[in-house]
Amino acid sequence: MGKHFNLHKGEEEKHWQVSYIDLLTALLAAFVLLLGMSVPDQSKLDSFASSKNKNQVSLSSLSEELKQTIETSPGLKGQISVVMTEEGIELRFGSSLLFQPGEANMKLEGYDAIYRIGQILAYFVKARNAYLAVEGHTDDTRLKSKEKFLSNWELSSARATEVLHYLEDTVLIDHIRLSSTGFADSRPVSKEIDPVTGMYSDFARNENRRVVIRIYYSRVV
Repeated sequence: MGKHFNLHKGEEEKHWQVSYIDLLTALLAAFVLLLGMSVPDQSKLDSFASSKNKNQVSLSSLSEELKQTIETSPGLKGQISVVMTEEGIELRFGSSLLFQPGEANMKLEGYDAIYRIGQILAYFVKARNAYLAVEGHTDDTRLKSKEKFLSNWELSSARATEVLHYLEDTVLIDHIRLSSTGFADSRPVSKEIDPVTGMYSDFARNENRRVVIRIYYSRVV
């Protein structure tokens, strides 16, 4: 008896093999695509790390220059502190250096202090495309009179704005690099309690009355 060949079966096997190869090709392409997506661009990572390190070095140098200026300037030593943070630098001015109690117009000593420090900041902001955020802070003592300000919110905001205007108008820092906010007594740096009164101690209140200038690189929205 002669042999019979199933032509249809051969065609089915051929189609099955082609489909299998297509499937493997598609899976391989997908794997390569996913692999490419999962591996970061090393050059971009190196660039980012280098930029971050340069910024940190610049901030460290600025911090040292500010400290030296404060230490060698009459009237500034002990009145301004320089604090390095994860975001940048915080300059903390005791409110008594800048303002009279309950007032938002700077004292002559305050103008002088902001001008001397501002000259350094102006150069840094322009050279490094940095930003300055001015913050006003009060203690928890309520205002004796509401003739000028309804509360510590208005007082702290007015003080921050006063410093900002001086930095913009006299020190000549570009206004797009500046911002100001009043925090009243909502962000105390000291929470020391007087055991007799059960309220913040005089030390804590003195520490909490301050104006802060933050120097940083990324705009906070």
